[in-house]
Amino acid sequence: MSGIYKGISGISLFISIRILLDYLGDENYGLWVLVFTLFQLVLLMDFGIQSSLKTKIPVLVHEEKFELIKSYIKSTYKISGYIALFIFLVFFLLSLVVDLKSLFNIDFHSNLFVSFLFILNVFFFCINFVANIHKSLYVAYLKGKYSEESLAVNQIGLLILFFLLIFLFPKINATEKLIAISIINGLFTFLVNLFYTFRFFKMTSLDLATELETGSEFLKGILKLGFKYMVIQVGMLIVFSFDNYIISNAFSPTQVTPYEIVNKFFQFPLMILFAAISPLWSMFAKNYIEKNKSAILNSFKKFNYSFIGISFLVIIGIIVSPFIISIWIKEDIIIPTYLILLTGIVTLLRIFATFYSFFLNGIGNLNTYISILVISVVVKIPLSYFFVDLDFGINSVMISTLILMLFWVIIIPYKCYALVNKLSDNE
Repeated sequence: MSGIYKGISGISLFISIRILLDYLGDENYGLWVLVFTLFQLVLLMDFGIQSSLKTKIPVLVHEEKFELIKSYIKSTYKISGYIALFIFLVFFLLSLVVDLKSLFNIDFHSNLFVSFLFILNVFFFCINFVANIHKSLYVAYLKGKYSEESLAVNQIGLLILFFLLIFLFPKINATEKLIAISIINGLFTFLVNLFYTFRFFKMTSLDLATELETGSEFLKGILKLGFKYMVIQVGMLIVFSFDNYIISNAFSPTQVTPYEIVNKFFQFPLMILFAAISPLWSMFAKNYIEKNKSAILNSFKKFNYSFIGISFLVIIGIIVSPFIISIWIKEDIIIPTYLILLTGIVTLLRIFATFYSFFLNGIGNLNTYISILVISVVVKIPLSYFFVDLDFGINSVMISTLILMLFWVIIIPYKCYALVNKLSDNE
C-alpha cells in the first residue's frame, strides 16, 4: 500500500507543478521552488530527534520499556516545540538583516515582499515541524503505510485547493498568488498532520500520561544520536536540494524551473523507493538487535536483484522523458542538453546508495555515512561553481552530484556488508 500511496502523491505532485507553473509563470514558480526548498530545510532542523524515534522506539519495545516510550514521545514534542520557536525567531531576524532579493537574484519583486513571503512560509513550516512528528511514530511502530497515506491525502487535497484557487481567482496579481498558495499549502498541511497525529494515538491506544521523567542521560544519548541524524539530513539536503539556490545565485530564478521539472520527473522512482523501504528502517534495527544476519543479507540480496529492474525502468524514463515533459508542461521549456541523461544516472546511483544508507540509519551506525556526507557537502558547492565557470550551465550542479555519487555507491554498501558479516553466522 505504501507504494500505491506514494504513486498517488507523485501523480498529484506532477499535476500540481503543471498548474502552478501555468498560474505563476517561470519567474514566480522559480521563487516558489526556492521557498519550498527552505521548507525542507526547516523540517530537518530538529537535531535528528524525529529520526531517532524510528531507531530508538523499536529498541525500547524490544526491551518492554513502555513507560519510557511515553516519556520519550512527550519529550520529543516538547523539545520540537522549543526548536520550532527558535527557528522562527532566527529566520525572522535574518530576514531583517539579509537582502534575500539580491542573494537569489530576484529582480521582479520588492525586498519587503520577498522577506514577507519567506517569513510567512517559515511560520507555517515551523508549526508543521511539530505536527509532522506523527510520520516518524508510524514508522517506529511498523505502520509506515499510514505515513505515506497522510502524504497522499495532503498532495491530493492541495491539488484540489490549487484548482479552486485558479478557478476562483484567475486574475489576481503575482504577489497575491504567492501569498494565497503559501497559506493554502501551510494551513492545509497542518490540518492533515493534526488529523493523522490524533489517528495515530487512537490507533495505538497510546496514552502519554506517565509520571516517569525522561532521564538526562537518556536524553543526552538521544540528542547525541539525533545530532548525527540532523547532520545526515542537512547534508542530504545540501547535496540534493541546494542546487536550486546555486542555480538562482549563479544564473536566475527562471533557470530553476527547467532543472526542477527534470528533477521532479525523476523523483518519481525515488518516491516509490522511499515508500517501499521506509518500514525497513525499524525492521533493520530489530534484525540487527536480534543479530539476525540471514534476514538482513536476504534483504540486501532481494534489493540487488530488484535494482536490475529499477535500472531498466529508469533507462526507459530517460528515453521517454522529453515526450512526457512536453505533454506535462505545455509551455516551451528549454531543457539543457544532457540534463535528462545526467539526472537519470544520478537517480539510479542515488537509489542504490539510499537503500544501503537506510540500513546504517536503522542500526544507528552513522560515523562512516556522516564522514562521506561532510566531505560531499564541502566539495559539492565549490565543485558546482567550478563547472559553472567552465560554462556547463545548470548541468554543473548535476555533474558535481554525479561525481560524488560514484563514491557513495562504493563506500556505503561496503560498510553495510562489513557490519553484517561481523554478526555470528549461527544467529
